[in-house]
Amino acid sequence: MKFLLKPLAVSIALVSMPSLAAGTVLSELGSLNASTAGAGSAAISEGAESAYSNPAAMSLVEKSTLTGSLQVFNLNLEYQDEGSYGRFGGSDSHLDGGNAGSALPLGSVYWVNPVSDKWAFGFAMASQGGSSVDYGNDWRGASLISSVDLVTVQVNASVSYKVNDQWAVGLGLVSEYASIIQTQQFAPNISSEYEAGSMEFGVNLGLHYTINEDNMLGLTVRSGLDHTLEGDFRLNRNGNIETYDASLGLVAPAIIKMSGYHALNDKFALLWSLDWQDWSKNQSSVLILDETGHQANIDRNWQDTYSASLGMHYQVSPQWRLEFGVGYESSPLSDSADNTPNQYPDLPVDEIIRVGTGATYQATENFSINFFVEYLDLGTPEIHYEGLANSALVGQYNNDAGIAGITMNWQF
Repeated sequence: MKFLLKPLAVSIALVSMPSLAAGTVLSELGSLNASTAGAGSAAISEGAESAYSNPAAMSLVEKSTLTGSLQVFNLNLEYQDEGSYGRFGGSDSHLDGGNAGSALPLGSVYWVNPVSDKWAFGFAMASQGGSSVDYGNDWRGASLISSVDLVTVQVNASVSYKVNDQWAVGLGLVSEYASIIQTQQFAPNISSEYEAGSMEFGVNLGLHYTINEDNMLGLTVRSGLDHTLEGDFRLNRNGNIETYDASLGLVAPAIIKMSGYHALNDKFALLWSLDWQDWSKNQSSVLILDETGHQANIDRNWQDTYSASLGMHYQVSPQWRLEFGVGYESSPLSDSADNTPNQYPDLPVDEIIRVGTGATYQATENFSINFFVEYLDLGTPEIHYEGLANSALVGQYNNDAGIAGITMNWQF
């Protein structure tokens, strides 16, 4: 039966491949500024997080500083059918899959060490995104995706140089590991699992300008990463498992961010950020089954995204500070009906609206703790994916997410 399984595996890959190329990219997960909805991240250094967010801002750190953060990212992904047909059809509501999102625990650690009044070195290990989606094996689109777990972890080694009292520059060397596990259920007796990983390298360039102690600006340029996730595609047919070498392209976009910090008085400060993400590089996804030489190209047709956020700090007392922020990010797919075929159930995309709040407690001169929560409205993207044999998955999502966490800073 091996000569039958190989062409079957190729055809399954052609159908399921679109579900393997998207994840949530939320820069506030690594920059630790969810309490201001992402505002101000490149302009300030509250602890050692600048080793990740803007290496030039490490020049603001006066003592050796260690920062640790624990977070929970909760994703809600709810699909409602609007007339799917063919193999995606069926009137039972359980076929819609319920809430396919889940809660992910996250952690990050940062360290900055000023070695002179000019030079500082830093280290960061954090994640700026991923996804964990589980529709179950019985939902109407299970032949495209039953579940997917995409995880990314970045390690940044950074250095900053203080040119003078106003200007500082920084460089970070980035290594990112990405891994994916995805399952599909094609029929009661036919399923598959794809498991792969990749390591890629890039740079993070930073510039920081101190107008005065109450007004600061920061600019960062983070290079894009082009992962080639290499691993195994396993096809299970009636308990007989065939394994094929497979590879998949995954894009982490280049990001340019500019931020500002402006203290209006001794209690109130405004923060802002503007950024651009190079998602137009994600025009298609390519899955290659190396053993057979077959490959599939599926159009994504994404466009660049832009975001803006505005936040505030309010110093209630010498020990307590309140924080708040709102933000907006454009969608990598326009609202045009022509784009509904480019949505996929791995993570349907739309505009993002952010609202964050939190508080910082300065327990001692050398120790502070920050509590934060952020709500993200991920929109209501529509999907009209056309499959084989006159079939289409037609519906709409109602998506949102939440982030909650705690950050601690120690100075030595």
